[in-house]
Amino acid sequence: MVKISLLTMKGSLPFSKDKVMTAHTGIVVLGVLWLVFWLGPAFSTFLVDPRWGHNFALPLTFITVGISYHFRMISCQLAALIAAFLMVPGLLAFWPWYIASLIAVTLLIVVLILYGIERGRETELLQPNPRLKSWLKLHLMTFAYIGLAHIPLTFFLVRWSNFESFADYLPMEHSVPITIFNAMLIILVVLAIMERFVTKVGRFEVTKVGFVWSMLMIIIPLLTVNFIFE
Repeated sequence: MVKISLLTMKGSLPFSKDKVMTAHTGIVVLGVLWLVFWLGPAFSTFLVDPRWGHNFALPLTFITVGISYHFRMISCQLAALIAAFLMVPGLLAFWPWYIASLIAVTLLIVVLILYGIERGRETELLQPNPRLKSWLKLHLMTFAYIGLAHIPLTFFLVRWSNFESFADYLPMEHSVPITIFNAMLIILVVLAIMERFVTKVGRFEVTKVGFVWSMLMIIIPLLTVNFIFE
C-alpha cells in the first residue's frame, strides 16, 4: 500500500507561493490585466481615437519581460531586453501604435518559441564563455527592467511638458490614473531589480512587497478611472 502524505504532495507541486508572489509574476499579471482592460472596457476609446493603441504594445511587453524572468534562459531574456527597449521609439512617437504592437507581439511569440525549443535541450541555445554567461544571467533582466523604466521616465521627463510634439501618434495623457500608474511603475522596477539581489529589508520580504505593489498598480489607478479621459 502506498501512502501519500500532504507534505509529499506539496513538495511535488511545480511552484510554491514564494515563487509565485514576486514582482516578476506581478509584472506578468499586470500586463495581462492591462491588455484585457484595453481589449474590453476601454476598447471603445481606442475606436474613437486609435492613438490609444499603444496600450496594446506596452502590456504585451510587460508579459514578455515577466515570463522571460521565469524562463531563465539567455535567449529568452535577451529577447525580453530587446522588447523592453524597442518600446522607447513608440513612446517617443517615432512610429504608430500598430507598428509598436506588431513588434511587441512578435517578440512575445519569439520568446515562447525559444522557450519551447530550449525546454527539450540539455544545453541552452546560446553558450557564451562561462564568464560572459554568468554576467548575462546576472544582468540581462536588470537591463530589461531598466528598459521598462523608460515608460515612466519618458512620460514625466519628455512627454509631460511637451505633449504637442507627440500628438500625431500619442494622445495627451495628463490624467490621474495614468500619472499614478507611471509613478508607481518606477517603484515596481526598483523592487523587481532589488529582489534579485536582496531577500529582506528589515521585516519585509522584498519579493512579496513587489507582488503586492504590482497588484496595487491595478487597483489604485482603477479607483480613479473616472478621470481617465477628461
